[in-house]
Amino acid sequence: MDVPHKVIANKAGVGLSSISCYKGERVPEEPGPLERIYKVLEEEAQALNTRLPYSLPHLLALRTAATVERTDPDAAARVLASLLWRPASEAWLRSRKRRMLHARRKAARLPVPAEVPVPGQTGDRHLTPAKHAAEIADYLRHVAAGRFRDAQFIAWMLGLNLDVQEFPRTVASFRTAGAEEGIEAMLHAAADRDDIQMPIGIAMTLLDEGQVADAQTILTAIHINAKA
Repeated sequence: MDVPHKVIANKAGVGLSSISCYKGERVPEEPGPLERIYKVLEEEAQALNTRLPYSLPHLLALRTAATVERTDPDAAARVLASLLWRPASEAWLRSRKRRMLHARRKAARLPVPAEVPVPGQTGDRHLTPAKHAAEIADYLRHVAAGRFRDAQFIAWMLGLNLDVQEFPRTVASFRTAGAEEGIEAMLHAAADRDDIQMPIGIAMTLLDEGQVADAQTILTAIHINAKA
């Protein structure tokens, strides 16, 4: 974007020396600096009526791959392979289209009473009611009764056993139900799966659905597990 390093550093709250290092070989230890730098450059791009070549989810996953590579080169290679098989710009456009379509459909729907809130349609796929609504209802009942360990066990087991493609919808259902702690347990359980390819695939699926924070939670947990 041809923006001076000093301007980026001031707007993003990042040290000027760090900006120079990031342009070279250094990888941000935390995702925060990358997110703030990206926001500054994205605003500049919008002012010029252009688009950055890569999406923020793409760069966050790339940062994680570079970090994980130190201790688990195979996991890093799988992240990179997931990023490279499809152009980032096309993925970003598809993700944006899905979110806009989801917003229009949600606005058009009339409220329907339900025991457990579940997310609506996402993208061009027609989704049936949440497959795991019963587990979410049990989770909420345990929480209401103060049985937090039992509630977290339900979320943890979902994280260990859900199919990769089920994660975005199930996580969204938990969020709609206000069960954020359940989501955290589910994502950390997913990161603990024996086959490292599974949590990597789950993170990529969440990224594709625009659930960046959830994907980052799994990727960070993978990194922590690899260091341990």
